[in-house]
Amino acid sequence: MKVLRRFWNRMRWQKIPVGEMRIDRPAKEARVATVYACLYIFAAVLTGLSIRWRPLPLLGSASFIYDVWYAIVFKILLLLTVPLIWFRRQGYTLSDLAPGWRWTPRNVLVLVLSFLAGLSLNVLQGRFDLVIEGAAGFSGGELAIRLVAGLIFPFLIAGFPEEFVYRGILQTRLEKVSGRLAAIAISVVLFTAWHIPTRYLLAQGVEGSAGNFLSVVAGTGVPVAIVGLIFALLWDRYRNLPALIAAHWGVDVLPALIAFLGIDY
Repeated sequence: MKVLRRFWNRMRWQKIPVGEMRIDRPAKEARVATVYACLYIFAAVLTGLSIRWRPLPLLGSASFIYDVWYAIVFKILLLLTVPLIWFRRQGYTLSDLAPGWRWTPRNVLVLVLSFLAGLSLNVLQGRFDLVIEGAAGFSGGELAIRLVAGLIFPFLIAGFPEEFVYRGILQTRLEKVSGRLAAIAISVVLFTAWHIPTRYLLAQGVEGSAGNFLSVVAGTGVPVAIVGLIFALLWDRYRNLPALIAAHWGVDVLPALIAFLGIDY
């Protein structure tokens, strides 16, 4: 029993308890964030239908994730710009989600290691070989543009906005109102849920097959839920949003490079 008690006490430890984070109107902000996250699932349906109606791939990308409807409208507008504007209008700054964080050599090292940890998940699956294969089909300026796009877009449409909204805003405010376990569970469910509609409408490959719900759940839902749970637990314990953003960015870099290099996998 003593061992279990010590384990539980260690699990309960938080570097920064939610009570020490700035949340001015917990109940109202939790409601707004939860409703917006639910509406975002509906926006995913409209995005998938828009891409089926008129696809607008960026740089001829092989993935619908880098279509104008998805990358620019669904992610940069609705998951980055709108939440940032709302957050700033409430009087917050990004430093409120990273209390005490500074650009120190130690923190920079943590960012680099977090990015590499995320990147390694796809390297271990052999996706770096696909990048080399795709790069052989381009040269000069065009290759450089595609490589830069593959590096920048995962930060703009995944790493920063998803961690900012689902961990920094949603989970934190739910924790203040409903407790840690409920906050983790609800944020992970909502984070997973918005991935499903577009894959059900459009996916072909490792994320599932369009029209086959079970394959989408297996190929997208389960992996996203696992990653979302890991990130939610790390946020709950360490409150290091920059490290989570870096890790999430790393996870998405190789798939982005593969897509911009025209490889359909």
